[in-house]
Amino acid sequence: MKKLLIKNILIFSLFFLFIVIPFLVSAQGGFIPCDGGLSDECGYDDLLILVNNVIDWIIKISVPIAAGVFAWAGIKYMTTGIADQKSAAKEMIKKVFIGFVFILSAWIIVTTVTNTLLKDEFKEAVPVQGVK
Repeated sequence: MKKLLIKNILIFSLFFLFIVIPFLVSAQGGFIPCDGGLSDECGYDDLLILVNNVIDWIIKISVPIAAGVFAWAGIKYMTTGIADQKSAAKEMIKKVFIGFVFILSAWIIVTTVTNTLLKDEFKEAVPVQGVK
């Protein structure tokens, strides 16, 4: 039983790493938009861009993680004959779905509210991609 658990954890970890590593090592640039790091060259606009970069990264990384966990829970649900493990797999699918919907709905709500409340001249002043 313990060897099977270790094998399952190893397979899931490798699958997770193959999905996550491309996002971690993308050569499109870093999170910090200003060149000076913590110097005086960074301003409020750079802070907003940094927050936007982090939110975009969280959304991009949540898609493959949710897909992997859905696949893992589906395999676990289909291959087991024990009722407790089937209910645990169902609960896992339910929790991942709720979390994924929460992440996407939070982004949609914030983008919609900022697009609705900000006038056009202020949208250009705020360097957030979802606002423009």
